[in-house]
Amino acid sequence: MDRTIRLFDTDAYGTDFEATVLDTVPAPEGLALVLDRTFFFPEEGGQSPDTGTLAGYPVTDVQIRDEIITHTIRVPEQEREEAAARLSAGQRVRGCIDWERRFSNMQNHTGEHILSGLMHRLYGFDNVGFHLSDNNVTLDVNGQLDRGQLDELEREANRVVWRNVPVTAQYPAPEELAGLEYRSKKEIEGDVRIVTIEDVDCCACCAPHVSRTGEIGQIRIVRVQHEKSKMRLFIVCGARALSYAQHSLKEAEQISHLLNLPPEDIAAGTVKLKEEQQTQYFKMIGLQARYLTLRVREALSEAGSAPDVFLFEEELDRDRQREAVNLLCESLSGYGGIFAGTEEDGYFYIIGAGTAKAPGAENTAKPGDARRVNALLKERLNARGGGSAQMVQGSIRAPKEEILAALN
Repeated sequence: MDRTIRLFDTDAYGTDFEATVLDTVPAPEGLALVLDRTFFFPEEGGQSPDTGTLAGYPVTDVQIRDEIITHTIRVPEQEREEAAARLSAGQRVRGCIDWERRFSNMQNHTGEHILSGLMHRLYGFDNVGFHLSDNNVTLDVNGQLDRGQLDELEREANRVVWRNVPVTAQYPAPEELAGLEYRSKKEIEGDVRIVTIEDVDCCACCAPHVSRTGEIGQIRIVRVQHEKSKMRLFIVCGARALSYAQHSLKEAEQISHLLNLPPEDIAAGTVKLKEEQQTQYFKMIGLQARYLTLRVREALSEAGSAPDVFLFEEELDRDRQREAVNLLCESLSGYGGIFAGTEEDGYFYIIGAGTAKAPGAENTAKPGDARRVNALLKERLNARGGGSAQMVQGSIRAPKEEILAALN
């Protein structure tokens, strides 16, 4: 089968076209069509495919293999037989891409080229990975930049946008290509499509791009993930940058309202609020520790000579819960435990083996093994947890009465 003519190679702005069907086969959600020509960009080079309509049906996927592009369309099951006949080989069909989505991809892909070209020129780092989907645009870099360097990179990228320089795409002749210095993540055999941004970047790329950098509008680096000697940049450009700014402004306004502070003071206000919350947390921890000490003493008094004591409390700080269990076990010859939580949400438990000698027991009597209690809870009530002979911890979702019955 002949290769599909890639109309988007020479016209990134085309949206409507007519083509001849070369092949039609069933697909899980409808039909898969191979056309002699298309404006639909397939999933390639880290970029998700175009969407739109073909013969009036939604295009849900576009893939390329051996230069042949296959379009998957969603067809209702009851229409598939009729549609397959109407869209058989030799028939003419009309296609239309989703222009808003295509242009957004063009803005973001060209913005990525600007950042990658500048990063290579300014810092000597290479873009070693790229992904462009509806939700994220990321580029992976084989080096690290600090916050100041990232800010400068972002400023330089937007200066390229303001200069509104040309962006061109072409297939150079082999002898011309041999003399070009261009970026490429991998070795490419055959024709190589070169995208050039004047005085900024020269890169092998298969995707559609804007014709001038001014069409990008704005380039923003919104998040960075650092990992050893590399980093991943999350970026938004063009329409996505506008949506990001609008959402950020809305969030800032809501925080401003909640803190009763002007937007320019919300960072300092948030720091102050966090410090106040931390102070209150430590006060709560202290009160919780005092409460648990009194609660343990009260429970031990009520238990008398009973070897085991198990308490049920609301959500507790884990360290305070463990301290209270230790306090219980100092006075018990059996087992002591605290279940923190509710029947509805479940309990987190800590159970320890008592270290006190039972009345009349030999001084050589060994303490119990808390793992036995944990095994019992697992067997009877599907608890999850583990630990040592001295102490176990885990989670359980069951009514209090059933837990106590199993322990008894």
